[in-house]
Amino acid sequence: MRRYLAAATCLTLLAACTSTQGGTASPRSSATEPVTSPTTSVSNSTTPSSSRPREIKLDGKKPCELMTAEQLAAIAPTTAPRPDTSSTFKSPNCSFNATGAVWRITTVVTEGMEVWTSGKRQGRPTEIPPITGFPAITVTLPTDQVLCNIAVDVANGQYLYAGFEVSDGFADKFPKPCDGARMVAEAAMQNLMR
Repeated sequence: MRRYLAAATCLTLLAACTSTQGGTASPRSSATEPVTSPTTSVSNSTTPSSSRPREIKLDGKKPCELMTAEQLAAIAPTTAPRPDTSSTFKSPNCSFNATGAVWRITTVVTEGMEVWTSGKRQGRPTEIPPITGFPAITVTLPTDQVLCNIAVDVANGQYLYAGFEVSDGFADKFPKPCDGARMVAEAAMQNLMR
């Protein structure tokens, strides 16, 4: 009887660990892997696997208006947002500063997200679960543990770019960089969807 009970327990555990999703299992090999929230998973693919549910054109959108006061307060008290133009993307940008962290939103209207996945831009793109249904990637540098960026594919030739950086000595006061970048991207996308 004990053998049958042990065999049934093993089969139950084995069935619980079985997935119908295809792919190759591999361990996270280093601390440079992008970090996501506990409810999300990370793929090593560099091409988003799903398409946009619709297009959201970013022309004329003001990045400083893409987070509400409540959304900002959920991360940390901030100074006044600072709008400017990103010299890298030649697109509208906004920086939000708090003691120990900074986050940015850029409405990139000069190129599509494929510049990251095709290797035209420097950074390590990794597909992440969609944000409000839109394909998204993290963009990290293996040598930089304090900064994470997320690109969200919103329209042909355009994407939302959210970055989150935590200063040394403040890691215990803020989300991990990729978790923070996801919070910023999710907040901005919620407001873009309205």
